[in-house]
Amino acid sequence: MSRPTVHAAARPTPPFGGYPYLVARIGRTALRHITVVPADWPRDRLIDLAHRQARINRLETCLCLGPADAVYITPDGNMGATSLVPRGIPVTDRLVLAGMIRDAPEQARRRDALRAYVDRWRPSGFLVGDGLEGGRPASAEDAARLSGRDSTGMPRGLRRCDACGEAFGEYLALGGEGSGDPTARVLDVHCRCDNPN
Repeated sequence: MSRPTVHAAARPTPPFGGYPYLVARIGRTALRHITVVPADWPRDRLIDLAHRQARINRLETCLCLGPADAVYITPDGNMGATSLVPRGIPVTDRLVLAGMIRDAPEQARRRDALRAYVDRWRPSGFLVGDGLEGGRPASAEDAARLSGRDSTGMPRGLRRCDACGEAFGEYLALGGEGSGDPTARVLDVHCRCDNPN
């Protein structure tokens, strides 16, 4: 028997019930990375872990303590409590926790339940991310600023990262580079150092 197709828009994903856990929002997509955390830790210690997780991964993070008890934390440390637990397309086992945590049998059971939840609510089809991944239309000013190459042969708008040596900055795409759109577009180029995950 084949697995039924899940349409995220038609069937909203219910929150995972294995509290407490962390949810990291993956970029500007519907993906939500879920990680179970120790149930026997006090609230303050879990909030500290959530702060470290948000800072290390540079992702918006939510500590879910119950069905109506959530603490949202931004990568720069802003925090807010709410009764809204995040929803989205669940994924797990992709991000490492910010610190060593003893793996209790109770936590292992919740992690198994989380994997079953992720399998149950994984939609079929394609995930569409940021609509500007293929760049933004280039203005006449962009075209003038980014056309040509500098004295090292690097396209104007790009430079080499001192840490990893890869190019980063803005790139003027012509002839369909990036999105396939033949109009001139400005692409944001990131080096490996921009991805802490």
